[in-house]
Order: sequence, then structure tokens, then C-alpha cells
Amino acid sequence: MIRLLTAHRGTAALLALLALTASLLVAGLPRALEASLDESAETLLRTSPPLTTALTVNLDGTYSFDPPKNVEQTARKNALWRAAMPPSVQGVLDGTARYGYLTSKMQITDRRHRYLYLVWVNDTDSRIRYVEGKAPGRSDTPKHFEVAFAADPAAQFGIKVGDTVPFEGYQATVTGLYEPLDPDDAFWTVYNRGMSEVVRRQEPLADEEDHYITGLANGDALASGKLDLNYSWVFQVNPAALTARNARDVLAGVVEAGHKVPSARQGTSVTTGISTQGQGVSLATGLDQLIAEFLDRLSTTRALMAVLLGGLAVACLGTIALAVRLLGARMHGSLSLMRARGASLRRITAIGGGVTALAVVPAALAGAGLSFLVRGPYLPMLLAGPVALAVAAVAYACAEAARDHRQPLNERRDDIVARKPSPKRIALEILIVLLGAGGVQLLRTRGLGDDPFLMLVPAFLTVAAALVALRLYPFPLRLLLRLAARRRDAAPYLGLAMAARAATGATLPVLTLLPALAISAYGAVAADGLGTAQRLAAWQRVGAEIRVERQQGIPADLIERIRRTSGVKEVVPAAIGQSVAEVGFRGRDTAVVAIDLNAYRRLVAGSPLDIPRPPAGGALVSPDVAAMSSFDIGWPERMTVRPQGKITSLPGVGSPDLALVVVPAMPQHTNTLLISGDPAAVKAAVPAGTVVRTMEDELAQIAAAPLTSSLMTGLRVVTLALAAYTLVAVAIMLISGAAERARALRLLTAIGLTGRQARVMAVLEVGPVLVLAGFAGLALGLGLPTLLGKGIDLSAYAGLRFGDYPIDPVMPALLAGGIALVALAGIYLGGSRAKSR
Repeated sequence: MIRLLTAHRGTAALLALLALTASLLVAGLPRALEASLDESAETLLRTSPPLTTALTVNLDGTYSFDPPKNVEQTARKNALWRAAMPPSVQGVLDGTARYGYLTSKMQITDRRHRYLYLVWVNDTDSRIRYVEGKAPGRSDTPKHFEVAFAADPAAQFGIKVGDTVPFEGYQATVTGLYEPLDPDDAFWTVYNRGMSEVVRRQEPLADEEDHYITGLANGDALASGKLDLNYSWVFQVNPAALTARNARDVLAGVVEAGHKVPSARQGTSVTTGISTQGQGVSLATGLDQLIAEFLDRLSTTRALMAVLLGGLAVACLGTIALAVRLLGARMHGSLSLMRARGASLRRITAIGGGVTALAVVPAALAGAGLSFLVRGPYLPMLLAGPVALAVAAVAYACAEAARDHRQPLNERRDDIVARKPSPKRIALEILIVLLGAGGVQLLRTRGLGDDPFLMLVPAFLTVAAALVALRLYPFPLRLLLRLAARRRDAAPYLGLAMAARAATGATLPVLTLLPALAISAYGAVAADGLGTAQRLAAWQRVGAEIRVERQQGIPADLIERIRRTSGVKEVVPAAIGQSVAEVGFRGRDTAVVAIDLNAYRRLVAGSPLDIPRPPAGGALVSPDVAAMSSFDIGWPERMTVRPQGKITSLPGVGSPDLALVVVPAMPQHTNTLLISGDPAAVKAAVPAGTVVRTMEDELAQIAAAPLTSSLMTGLRVVTLALAAYTLVAVAIMLISGAAERARALRLLTAIGLTGRQARVMAVLEVGPVLVLAGFAGLALGLGLPTLLGKGIDLSAYAGLRFGDYPIDPVMPALLAGGIALVALAGIYLGGSRAKSR
């Protein structure tokens, strides 16, 4: 076996290289994808508001039978609540304790619109520095408290050390003023914002702001007093602990905790081990919604990557099988001689499989080892890919050797006498076609999910398409032969005749090329369509290249200044707000837009936006209020709306829950400008406090969303890998027939075949198979988004409904055409070399 391997070291090296790269891709790509998914989960939590990702247990002391009466009991409750969380939730919580209690707002006596909170929070003492006075202690009477304030809020309220602050029958003596050691720490900016600043809030219909100040009290004194307290225990999630593999379990745990915490009663527990809580217990979190949205996108990402990796696996197996068959052809003479000299079929099979194993197994193991250099979690199941590739290659080599050398000196030419397919093969092909067709229907109705069969459906579909194409292949080839026979030039006819002779061996190349081209085309469609859809979504969110918003209105002089700014091309003023359409008994919440639609259409000409034409008179309204002959609205001014047309949506306006009314422009109420031009120039021209949004910024935000970059990277890598394997498969096809082609060309050269004719014959010999696989693969790749339907829906990555994102055939057609041109150019140039041998 070593001698045979050495004698055919070039082919063996090619086989080893294919096994190495295939093992690295099959084991490394999922590992990199998992790392990217984990990073996306971590990014999602880190960029979300901390109080949204935290699980906060709230206890209203007013309704509790037995609230904590001191700091020690509150700390004990914290440990019990943490222990009560489901195990999946406990595993992702950080180790920081965050708990405390707060009074309801209390009005400071003789000071209008000035309110006081008293609070105690654990770990406050280690985060502050007293600039004056000392920490508050316990008081002697239940109506009196010692408190400390942050220095800046105290100065704004005119509070000094030693002052007594009266509030609702109680008194608070100021014992100290403090400053946060790190004002930017989340302890102050997120969890306890009101302790370090004055909170200002204006109630509806009020003519003056309310100001709130928070005082730090002694924990034991505050808990044992008579004031009503709200207790909270905040359990924050460690972003790095949430992964793509445990997200579903964590979601189930959060849902379980959400069901159990509010039902806790006196004498019972969230789970066994928690002391009496009483009524008024609730769990507040937005973590479940965040994880649910992440899992939706995660499912789509894995579904799409399963399709792509399945196609990649088929291409890898097919290309390796072609290389194995090439190695077998190279060893055919030696093995035939051994068989003729008395070697048993078992020995011949062992030698054929052994030589292949010597080339493939070390390379597959090396590829699997190199995959550990790829950043990502250790997943033992990923090693099954390289093992399966190696086993399949060796098994195929053994099967080929046994088939070719079943009888000694059993030489035959399949290109002269074509064998009819056996009933077993026909049954197998029908089964694969039925599995592909039935699987597509299941995938469209049920979605991919975690069903292993449905994950294989796209691969079944590509193989089924290849089998159908193989059955249809002889018919156009015969037609081309008849047309070529009418020509005086013999080269085309001879080339097509050689293609017809090689048709019996086209099964494996087509089964390799068509799935590879189909999945690479689908990957290109998905990547290009997703990018286009994201751009469309960005336009729809902003409504123009640049959008300027100012709540207090935009005066005419500012509009003119922006118009005259260098770099600004066109400005369309608009008034956008909400009102209540006076329809029915309760009215209908409505988004109102006052804009010149003709000017808006000119502004966005050439963009993907579709703006309706203005009606001859009256307004455009959404279908739910279009049946009214007229109705009144109160914004931007009191007016009667007379519907003259329907509109379902307008870019950058409203939500699905609101009706929509578009009326002619009202310049005096302008609060929004839609602009085309240079965003930097516009930002420099507007005053402070003006919101400026751009389409490019919105697009960057959409593209930077968790999982989106992971998906796009995976699409591009797999598409390029499939294109590379397609070219390698074509090269192996060309090499496999090189010896026979050279023999035929030498004979034809003796009777006057020219070099150009030799190249034409080479192209026509291999070209039909390549064209068949190319056209069928491209057609299937373009049709896969429609065939798979909602089974793999990418709309969540662009913010569009399913079916709204476009399918552009240009990029996959260029990809398939480029591969075909490179392959045909190689075949054309190789034809003259074959002639010269």
C-alpha cells in the first residue's frame, strides 16, 4: 500500500488536501458560528438596559404580612430568593448582591412641589465619601430619622448638615453630605439614579415641575419604622454566561420564576425553602422577551446555516469521491495485475481502501485538530463530521475497488455499452425525490425547528434535482449531436460524441456540482437579498436620506438656513404627530402627517421608497377609517378630514396600532424636515437639542444587530467555499479524462486536427455537464427562497414582513457564470496541452 501511495503521491496529496480542508470546514465553521452566536447573546445583554435584563423581586410592604424588619432579614431574604430561582437561571446570575428598600414619595412640609424619598441600599457605604458630617444612625423616636444626602441635590434644595426636614408628620435630621466615589458607576446611573441627583417630573396638566430628592437613612431604623416601604432584590444576569446553547433553558427558567413569584402567599414559598412573603410580591424583568427575540433569530440563523453546511457537506463528499475515483483509476492497472496473479477480492478491496485511508484519515484528523484553533466552544459532536468524511471516503474506495475487480481481468468500457440502471437504483432515486418534495412541504408548513430530517431537506432537494437533471441530460445532448452532425466541421460533433460517451460517468460530477452551485447561489441570494432588505428597512424607518426632528417645532428661518447650507440638495417640511380621529364612540388613535406629497416624491426619487400621489382634494387615510365621509381631528389643529384615497403606510410614520391620515402641508406646524444631501452639513446647521437621523446610521444599526453580522459572515464563507469546491470538482473531472482525451486527440491529430479544434473538443466534452449543473443549480438556488417559504424566514434581520425582501438574481448569476467561465477557460487551455502529449 505504501508503494502504491508513493507511486501516485500527486493524486493522494490532492485527496489528502481535500480531506484536510473539508474536515476543517465541517468542524471549524460550526465552531466559529457558535462562538459568534455566543458573542451575539452577550452583546444583546450588554447593550440592553440593565434593569431590563435583571430579575427584580419587588415586595410591597403595605400588603405584606411579614416584611423584613432589619438589614439582616433583608439580606437573608436575598439569599433565599436567589436560591429559589430555577437552576438554569441561577447559572447565569452574577454574584453581586443588590437589595434595599424605599419609601413612597412624601411631601416636604411648607415646600410646594418638593418631595422626599428615604432609602437604604446595601453596599452604599463602600461607594460614597462623606464631604461633611457623618453617616446616619438610629433615632430615639419612631417619628424621627437621621438621613444623609448627596451634596449636589442637597445644595439645589438648600439643605445643610444639621437641618431638620419635616415631612408628613415626620422629621429628618441631616447628619451628613456625601459624594459618590465613582459617579459613572452603574450603581448610581442605573440602579439608584435618584440618590445622586434631583429628579424632575411634570405631571399631565400640571403647570409646574415636581422635584424629588432621596435621602439615605439607617437601614435598621428605616425598616423598623412605621413608614410604608417597597423592598426590591435585584438579580442581574452575567452577559457572558448566556450562550446560544443555554438560552432556551434560561428562558424556561425565567418563565417559571415569573409564574411562581407572584403566587407566593403567607406561609408558602416560591420554591421550598423561602420564608413567608405574604401578598404584594412580583417579579419584574424584560429578560424573557429579550431571550425570546434572540431565540427567534437564533433559530433562523441555525436553520440557514444548516442548509448551507448541508450543501457544503454534499459538495465536500462529492469532490472527495471524485478524487477517490481518480486515485482508483490511477491504481487500476496495478490492482488488475494483482488480481490476475491470484490476489483475492478481499485483498484487492483492502488495498484499494487502505491506500485511500493512508491519504484521507491523517488529513481528516489534522483538519479536525486544526479546527480547535478556531475560536469557539468545544462541541464533541462536531468531530463527527471529519470522521464521517473519512469513513465515507474509505468505504467508497473499497466499494469501487470491489466493483471494478470482482472478476480477474474484467475489463469493460461503459462508454460503449451503457448499462441500464438497476431496479434498486431507480427505487432509491425515486425515494430521494419524494423525500425532497415531501420535506419541502413540511418545511414550509412547520418551519425548520430542531428536526434533523427537516435540516436535511435542502440537501435532499439538491440531490433530487441532480438526479432529475441526470435523467433529462441525454435528451438535449442527442439534439445537439444531431445539429452538430449537419456541420462540415467535425470537431463539434466529435466533442459532443465524447461527451455522450462520458455521460455514463457524469452521475458523480453532477451530484457534486449541482448541489454546490445551488447552495452557493442560494447563499448569494440570501446575502444579497438580506443586504438589500436591510437597506430598504433603513429607508422605511427614516423616510429620507436625512430626517430632522424638533419637538418644539421648526421655525421658517431655520428651514431657510438649512436650505441654504452647502451640501443640502432638497428640503421637504412636514408636520408629524398623533391625534384622535373622532370616529365611533371612543375615537381612533391616529398618526397625522401634513406634507406635500409631490415634493416628497421628488425628494426620494431613485430610492426604494414608493410614495403615493396626492389626491385631487381631501386626504389620504388608512383603510380602517376610509369608509367615513368625514371626521374631525385635533392635531396639528382642529380640522375636518374628508377621505379621498387610501394609504396603508408612510415611511417613518406611525405604527400598526395607529390609523393614518395624510393631509396637505401646513408649514406653520412643521416639526420634521426630510432632507437629501450631506448629513454632516445638516448636523452642523441645526441647533442643540435637534434630533438628526440618517439612513446610513439606521442601516449601520440594523446591520450591527446581534446575529446579523454572524449570519452575513457565515453566508459569505460558505458561498466562497462552495465556489472553490466547484472549481476543484471541475478540475478533477478534467484530469480524470485527460489520458483518454489525449489518446483520442493524438489519433485525430494524425488526420489533421488543429490545436483550436482540440480545444473546442475539450470544451464540448466537459462543457455539457458543467452547463447542465450550472443552469440547474442556479435555477434551484434562485427558487429555494420560494420553495422553502417561511421555513427559513430572514425578514427578522431586516425588520420587514416575510415576503417583503427582494430576490435579486444578478449576484448568484454572476457567481455561477464566473465559476463556469473559469472552468471552461481552464478546459479550453487544457485542450491544447492534451493534444501535445
